Amino acid sequence: MSRKSARAAAVQMVFENMLGGDGGEDTLQGLIAFTPEEGDTAFIDQLLHGVEENAFAIDDLIEKNLKGWALNRIAKVDQAVLRVAIYELCYDRQTPDAVVINEAVTLAQRFNTPNAGKFVNGVLSAVLESRNNGDPA
Repeated sequence: MSRKSARAAAVQMVFENMLGGDGGEDTLQGLIAFTPEEGDTAFIDQLLHGVEENAFAIDDLIEKNLKGWALNRIAKVDQAVLRVAIYELCYDRQTPDAVVINEAVTLAQRFNTPNAGKFVNGVLSAVLESRNNGDPA
């Protein structure tokens, strides 16, 4: 398993949590055809816990950076992708910003549509710009 696959699993588990599921170990095993390596499991857990612990602040960042949209009007899968990516961009910051954004765009296109990738890119670029201008996460 790679970090890219681990991010995809984390997005799917965040999405399941948003829909009322528990996004637990059974879900993780259902998402991957083989047992993840220890580091991958730790990375997925880190993303899930980070998104959960910072959910209100992350959603606030999403809402502040939506142009002409309200959070409750965007697709849940896009919200899940944005939540994981914003956690990495603003709280974890171990992965280069360009990698986080590129993988988020790819996940949005994979789980939704090509236009979703453009939307996610726009929101994440605005979040990154505000972060770089000193706005707190």
